[in-house]
Amino acid sequence: MNAADFDLVIAGGGLAGASLACAVGTLGRRVAVIESFAMDDERQPSFDERTIALTLASRRVFEGIGIWDAASADACAIDSIHISDRGRLGAARLDRRHVGAEALGYVVPTRVLGKALNQRIGELDNVSLHCPATAERIERHDTAITVHTADGAALRAPLLVLADGGRSPLGRQAGLGLECRHYPQLALVAIVGVSRDHGNRAYERFTEHGPLALLPLSDRRMALAWTLPEARARALCDADERIFLDALQAGFGDRCGRFVRAGNRRAYPLSIGHLSRPASVRVVAIGNAAHVVHPVAGQGFNLGLRDVAELADHLAERWRDGADIGAAAGLDVYCDRRLAQTRRVSRFTDGLIGLFTSSAPGIGSLRAAGLNLVDLLPPAKRFLLERTMGRHGRLPRLARGLAPGAPR
Repeated sequence: MNAADFDLVIAGGGLAGASLACAVGTLGRRVAVIESFAMDDERQPSFDERTIALTLASRRVFEGIGIWDAASADACAIDSIHISDRGRLGAARLDRRHVGAEALGYVVPTRVLGKALNQRIGELDNVSLHCPATAERIERHDTAITVHTADGAALRAPLLVLADGGRSPLGRQAGLGLECRHYPQLALVAIVGVSRDHGNRAYERFTEHGPLALLPLSDRRMALAWTLPEARARALCDADERIFLDALQAGFGDRCGRFVRAGNRRAYPLSIGHLSRPASVRVVAIGNAAHVVHPVAGQGFNLGLRDVAELADHLAERWRDGADIGAAAGLDVYCDRRLAQTRRVSRFTDGLIGLFTSSAPGIGSLRAAGLNLVDLLPPAKRFLLERTMGRHGRLPRLARGLAPGAPR
């Protein structure tokens, strides 16, 4: 069987895979994207009920690949963040003015991002979408790798990118199977209505089970992500709306006024894990196929989009130099760039969960003192915000609003 030749094959057409396809597509390269779910399938993770808190750096990436204008009408800016510990007096208040930014981030429904990405892919003649199609096996050659799909297609390129979140068998075949540790809670997500204007403020309230986050949306709505024990999360998903709203009011308090309505409720598992090396022979993993973190502090998707920006930079440089993009030496360079940040974010999010759910004697008072200290020290606020906004350290070109491979 003859294989169709491409410059790059991407397994997974969700948010990370589609973003990379758009980024590489702007370079004029032939890209194939294999996605098992139809783009309008409700099971497609890019079209579920969740929202994403994008950092400023992530907004720059979306501007660079040409989708921000299509998504921005449904994006709500985060001007400030209120962090608190339930049952304690400690609190920290972070504001965009502390770092002189137009916003600390933006809250966007995943459905909006998925639609904008699919629209952009449709505009790129050099991006070929194979959907719905299931990638079943890989075949490695000296200078290329071939992906075989269930419907008998064969797609060949110098490099395969796994952006499927671990849903396909390709990761195991490539030696990149992601092993995760599951938290004993679920994240209950929903859109809730509030009785008064939220003032573009986000809330992160830590409870005995984990964080309860509320992110601002338009029209007095907020996106809820509530960490709860599995049985409690599933019960509240199925509960009468009034019972659910009363439980949320009791868990959060009245800083947002009254919770007056709730949209569809769903519960998602929570886990943590990362590959010790996100690449093998002619294969590299990005996004949730390479790392999974707890949604506390909203770093998960932003971490995956940073993979996209770094990999797009790396590929542009290799192509410019006439180098083999799938060669081990080049992939080692990319891995070294990503591993430090991935491990740092993983330790940070897991550490936060451990710290704020611990019932060890005296730990609650230390948490309160720590939050109050951050609230009192402007340098501490700037330190924390620069990192959570994605503006710290060496930034790839897309995260700075530049095209991949552009002069630094």
